[in-house]
Amino acid sequence: MAVDITIEQVQELLDSMGFEAPDFIIESFITIANGIDDCLDASNYPESTARPIKLYAVVLMLSSADVRKTTSEHAPSGASRSYQYFDDGRKQLANLLSSLDTAGCTDALPISKPLSIVQFDVFRG
Repeated sequence: MAVDITIEQVQELLDSMGFEAPDFIIESFITIANGIDDCLDASNYPESTARPIKLYAVVLMLSSADVRKTTSEHAPSGASRSYQYFDDGRKQLANLLSSLDTAGCTDALPISKPLSIVQFDVFRG
C-alpha cells in the first residue's frame, strides 16, 4: 500500500517553516521519494508513519538544493534582500526522519546528512 504525498502537502510543510520551493522541483523530489515505496511496504510502516517519512525526505532533499526564505527586504532604492537558508532546522528534521525510518528506507535517497560532532571522554581510573 504505497502512500502518496502531494505537492500541496509539501508546500504546506515548507510554508509552516517559512520556506518556499518551485512546484517542478517538489514534483521531481516526490518522484524520487516514491522510489522507497517497496521498502516502506516491506517494513510494514503504517500510513501514519510512511507519510511523514516521505514528506520529511522530500523537504530534506529540497534543503540540499538551497531552499531559502526571505528574512528582510528593503527598497526605495537602497535595494536589499536577506535570506535564511534551511540549515538551521536541518539537523532536527534529519534526526526526526531517522527516528521514524528505523528500517533505513530513506538511506539511499540524495539527502546530505548534517554533520555532527562526536566527543570521546577518557577517564583514568
